[in-house]
Amino acid sequence: MRATPGALKEVASLFLRLGSTAFGGPAAHIAMMEDEVVRRRRWLSREEFLDLLGATHLIPGPNSTEMAIHIGRQRYLLGGTRGALVATLGIFLPAFVFVAVTAPLVPRLRRSPTAGAFLDGVNVASLALLVVVTWHLARVALVDLPSVALAAGAAVLLARFRVNSAWLVLGGSLVGLTAGGPS
Repeated sequence: MRATPGALKEVASLFLRLGSTAFGGPAAHIAMMEDEVVRRRRWLSREEFLDLLGATHLIPGPNSTEMAIHIGRQRYLLGGTRGALVATLGIFLPAFVFVAVTAPLVPRLRRSPTAGAFLDGVNVASLALLVVVTWHLARVALVDLPSVALAAGAAVLLARFRVNSAWLVLGGSLVGLTAGGPS
């Protein structure tokens, strides 16, 4: 399937906007991406989004970028390499431009009580957004006692023993496969 110019424009527009407005890094991108591709555009179901999020934790790098690449190249959205490239450029380009332009200004902004308070407020808003998305994704993922037990075990391993999250994702995947989870 060839990517149509309209579909490429839609993906470019979405990921440029996500890359431009998701203050807070990859985690904020995930929260906004979930809202856009699951709730608003219905390109993915919540379950598909959650599966994709889990799979991207197995690969080194920022998972929001990996998710953008995957969503951009989905056959039912665009098909192929063009969509992946457009989504990747869209989510990366704004950050590079913003950092290049604002890096010299940040120390001065932080010294200003008003600008510093604004930046602190944006940080708090980003954290609140992450909490809300985590809650929504947890409601989809934690559907029975085994999934709740697995999540609780992973939380303990992460908090108490600081196990790398990649091992937790891999371990959870193996438990799901051996327990005969969804295929």
